[in-house]
Amino acid sequence: MNLFYVANTRLPTEKAHGLATVKICEAFAESGSAVELLVPRLWRPGGGDPYVAYAVKKNFKITKVPCIDLVPLPLPEKFTFLLQMVSFSFFAALYGFPRKKKDPSAIFFSHDYIPLFFLTFVSSNIYYDIHHYPGKNFMYARVMKKSFGFAVQTSWKAKEIEKDFGIEAEKIVYWPNGTDSGKIAAISRDSALSHVAIPKERKIILYVGALFDWKGVDTLLKAFHFIPRDAFIYIVGGSKKDIGAMKEKIEEACHERVVFVPFVPHEEVAYWLRAADVLVLPNTAKQKVSLYYTSPMKLFEYMASGVPIVASRIPSILEIVDDSSALLAEADNPESFGRVITSVFEKPAVAFTAADRAKELVKQYTWHERARKILSHAKRLAKQ
Repeated sequence: MNLFYVANTRLPTEKAHGLATVKICEAFAESGSAVELLVPRLWRPGGGDPYVAYAVKKNFKITKVPCIDLVPLPLPEKFTFLLQMVSFSFFAALYGFPRKKKDPSAIFFSHDYIPLFFLTFVSSNIYYDIHHYPGKNFMYARVMKKSFGFAVQTSWKAKEIEKDFGIEAEKIVYWPNGTDSGKIAAISRDSALSHVAIPKERKIILYVGALFDWKGVDTLLKAFHFIPRDAFIYIVGGSKKDIGAMKEKIEEACHERVVFVPFVPHEEVAYWLRAADVLVLPNTAKQKVSLYYTSPMKLFEYMASGVPIVASRIPSILEIVDDSSALLAEADNPESFGRVITSVFEKPAVAFTAADRAKELVKQYTWHERARKILSHAKRLAKQ
C-alpha cells in the first residue's frame, strides 16, 4: 500500500505533533506500507535532520513541498499562517495528482483538514486522522463527507462525529497515541540524575510539555503551597517567551524552588522523566480540548517511565489510566494536586504499585499498534 501523509508542520519542531507524525510514519512503514511524508518547504530553519532529531528509521521518505511562507515578515500572523497553509495544501494536491494517476489505490492521510480539502479534488482515497474536533465550515464539511475512513484518539470523538456528522461507526477506528516504552525504562535513575545535573537528594516534581492554558500548568504552580517544603517543581518545555509569560501571570512561578527548563530535544525527555520522583499531568477541565479531545503523548511516556503519576481526573485521561495506575486529583484544584503529590512521598509503596501497573499497561499503546489498527481498517474499507 502506498500512503502519502500530508502534514503542514516544520520538522523538527518543539511541538508534540511533530513527534507523533514521524513516529506513525515509521510505524506505517514497518507494517509494510510505502510511506511518503509531505511537509512544507519553509524559510525558517527546522533544527536539523528529522530522522536524527526523533531517532526514527529512514524507512519512509520526507518530501518538501513548495508554499508561500511569509511568516518571517512583519505581517499579521493569522494572514501569513493561512496563506502558508492554503498554498502548501494546493501544492500538495498538485504533487498528489500524478501519484494518484500512477497508483489509484494510494491513500492520502493527514491530521490537517485543509490539505485534505484540496486533496478531495484529486483522490477519493482520503483518510482523516482527527486530532482537533471538526468545525462547521465548508472545508471541514467536504472532508468529512469525502473521507472514506477516520482515526480518532478518544472514544468521545468517535461517538460525537457519528452524532454530529452522520459518520457510520464502521468508518471510524479508535486507538490512542503511543510511545516507545522500552527506551525510557532502560535508563536508571542515577544516570538520569547525573545526565540532567540534579542532586540525588532533591525531591523532584516534574511536568514535561507545552505551557498552553489547557495544559493546566498554573494549577501545578499554585499547588506549590501544598507540597513538601523540601520538594522542587521542575517545568520542562515551552519557549522562553512562554516561560516569561507564566512568571508574569503566576507569582509562585518565580519561587527559587520552581525551576523552568526551556524546550529540550525529545531524546533528552526520557532522562528528565527517569530523574523525577513524581510526574504531573494537570490538564484543565475548563476546555473541551483537554476534557475530551486530547490523547496526551506525555501520559504514555510518563507511564513508561515507572515513576508515580499524579493526573487530573477528567475523561480524556481516564480513558487510559484509573485509580489503580495513577494518583488522580481534582482538575483545576491546586490544593487537591498538592495533597495527592504529597501522598507520593508519604506513601511510596502505594504510589509505586500504581506506577508499576501503569508501566505494564502502556505496553499495549505503541505506535506500531496504532499504525496496525489504522492500516487494517483502511484495507478493510477499501475492499467494500
